[in-house]
Amino acid sequence: MPSEPIEERRSWPRWPTIATVSVFVIIMAGLLLFPSYMSAVQTAHRAHCMSNMKQLLVALWAYSDDYAGTYPPMDSTNPTLVGSMQLLSNYVRSATVFYCLDDHRPGAQAEADLKKLTTLNISYSYVPNLKRTDPPDSPLLLDRIYSTTKGSRWPSNGNHGDAGGNVVFNDGHGQWCDVLPRALKMADGQEFVLSP
Repeated sequence: MPSEPIEERRSWPRWPTIATVSVFVIIMAGLLLFPSYMSAVQTAHRAHCMSNMKQLLVALWAYSDDYAGTYPPMDSTNPTLVGSMQLLSNYVRSATVFYCLDDHRPGAQAEADLKKLTTLNISYSYVPNLKRTDPPDSPLLLDRIYSTTKGSRWPSNGNHGDAGGNVVFNDGHGQWCDVLPRALKMADGQEFVLSP
């Protein structure tokens, strides 16, 4: 007995369904992994920033070795950060160490030539007129900040936003701080900071 013909079912092509599901899975994975990626980028930028400040600290120590234990002073009665940092010209190979990757001010960028340095090429604040013999926990270099009072927060337009900033102290240790850990004081006790 001959078998009856099997009815063919009409089915939709599978590739559009597979493609749609694949795109959905990729988008969802991206959305889930994006915060981790951004966190890793921020951590890397903070580490790069701390590395820059440690290099600058070595330059400041070398300067102080040549100038009886003093760090670069304010360059005039109207002090500028650029003038003070240019005093490190014999101790810094490239001026790019003055720039933080998270400095998003309009026009801010790295500059290799110390002679061409402007405030838009400097991302860090500096407490001038300190000496190597001053208290070891005196802040010396830190992410761009405009306040000098202990407990102050970094500005929302700071290098790392208002999340905090890196601080390098007179004894050479550096740390990430949510708020300013100490007042920014010069050797004479006056609160003062040079900031771009």
